[in-house]
Amino acid sequence: MIVCAKMNGNGNDFLVIDNMDLKYSSEQLFEMAKKICRRREAVGADGLLIAEPSSKAEFKMRLINRDGSEGEMCGNGARCMARFAYENGIAKNDEMQFETLGGLVSASVHGNHAALKLSPVSVKDVPVDRPASVNGYNFNYTFLNVGVPHTVIFEEMHRTEEEYRKLGRGVRGMADLFPQGTNVNFAVPRAERDGGLDVVTFERGVEDLTLSCGTGSTASAIAAVLIGLTGPKVDVYNPGGMNRVSLTFQSSDVVLPELEGTMTRVAELQISDEALL
Repeated sequence: MIVCAKMNGNGNDFLVIDNMDLKYSSEQLFEMAKKICRRREAVGADGLLIAEPSSKAEFKMRLINRDGSEGEMCGNGARCMARFAYENGIAKNDEMQFETLGGLVSASVHGNHAALKLSPVSVKDVPVDRPASVNGYNFNYTFLNVGVPHTVIFEEMHRTEEEYRKLGRGVRGMADLFPQGTNVNFAVPRAERDGGLDVVTFERGVEDLTLSCGTGSTASAIAAVLIGLTGPKVDVYNPGGMNRVSLTFQSSDVVLPELEGTMTRVAELQISDEALL
């Protein structure tokens, strides 16, 4: 029996597991993700979030995508994990710091809202608004690593979900430009010209469009500032909801991002062993 919580950040959904006693090995977690994150056949989720011991912070957050691969970091997931850790006594109070493969994250939890201070992002030598093409699709891209690799493409939002899915899959697989793969964000300044962005994200590891992506919102906001489309405070509207990004330039080459948004604790679950078959 697997005990976990079902949580989501703006529709980016996860199964969250307390593994502070290291009951589950990495191999077990990889297989578990592929089984219980299946839609319709099991509980369904974009991935697993796992709390484990850390020598650098109060705990470590691991992200296992639903294809069984391990991701470096997830902004929406980090908000869910911060709330889970506070409510389950893993973190001592509502202000905490935890480790991820993408760097240390500081979080402040207030009910169903959390603010995150993410690791510094280097924008030195970042390719900004570079031309490229794949499968007959011509586009300009900005590539950033915000703990995980993200490609941001600014274009008018006139495509269907299936078209974005196909284009996202094509760009994600461009091994010559992105040897480790990439998440792909299609972004456009909002028609209301309120300084915000509309963003749709194809996520590596999920291998599909998701309702929201926190690191994708962060990458899109940074790209928009570098190109000159917005200021340093950006409301990013994903299909599942809004993420607020605030950017402070520590220097011309380093950005300190903050990410705010909500998260929902949907259910407490006991998943039967039969779901792992």
